[in-house]
Amino acid sequence: MVRLSILPEYGEPEEPWSTPTPAPERAVAALARPPHGPPARDEPGPDRDTLRRLLTVLLEVFDGKRHPEQLRGAVVGPVYEALLTRWRAAGRQRHRLVSLHTCRVAPGAIELSASVRVVVPGREQWRVQAVAGRMEAVDGQWRCVALRVLLPAR
Repeated sequence: MVRLSILPEYGEPEEPWSTPTPAPERAVAALARPPHGPPARDEPGPDRDTLRRLLTVLLEVFDGKRHPEQLRGAVVGPVYEALLTRWRAAGRQRHRLVSLHTCRVAPGAIELSASVRVVVPGREQWRVQAVAGRMEAVDGQWRCVALRVLLPAR
């Protein structure tokens, strides 16, 4: 006869993912927008160029070309830990930024979505992955506070 019993709960329950709160108002003054205006999408300018460069550098970590420690000041703790894990598991794949879309959701906070082409050297096939993230301006610099790579359905 088999006897079943319910195991007690263990570990801490995982909190549902939510959008982080924006950085304090002392962030970059040039990023402010009217408080009642609609979110600004795909604004051209130096902020978008900076975010494109930062995302490109993050992808270099995915490739294993750059150590995550070089981005320590540009990412928060959980994002750094995730980058470190990806860097350790980096294979031969190469990630290339194809497109970037931004949306300023609050003064000093921009959420982004991007398409990334993933190529494995020696193979003719490639695939596209989506990347979503949130950047916040803290003390005059952009910091990545959330970054998710969305894997394709199989």
